[in-house]
Amino acid sequence: MIPELEGLAPIFRTAHQLFHRALDGITESRARERRDGANPILWIAGHVVAIRAGFLKFLGVPIDIPWAKYFPRGGQVKDEASWPSLNQVRAKWDEVQAAFMSRLERLTSEQIRATTEGPSLDDSVLGTLSLAALHDTYHVGQLAAARRRYGLDRIVG
Repeated sequence: MIPELEGLAPIFRTAHQLFHRALDGITESRARERRDGANPILWIAGHVVAIRAGFLKFLGVPIDIPWAKYFPRGGQVKDEASWPSLNQVRAKWDEVQAAFMSRLERLTSEQIRATTEGPSLDDSVLGTLSLAALHDTYHVGQLAAARRRYGLDRIVG
């Protein structure tokens, strides 16, 4: 891995682990429940997977997420009957994570410095990767908070 990505890679690996920890102990019914007007845990998890897959596609590695349309950025909670199961979301997260990390290993310094018109913190591919890390951590935090509403343990500390 190029030195420029050595700081981001641990963030992606940790987000992957914390994503799973955040879903530990969550039942399918709780995952679909909407409490206090917040998005359901399953919606948040599906959204994280769909958006990470979108970043991966931007990096040239498309992975089919047939249910991504139910979890768009800024999307409304609807069509719950068409959502995947929590186990399907977990499995797809693992698939996306493996492909994403593999792609990070192959990126060059020239590629990450390239200008992009895609989503980015600074119009570079590195800025896109930084935005992906920010997105993951933001929503993993939401999942961590959501599980606490059910009296489940913290995911760290």
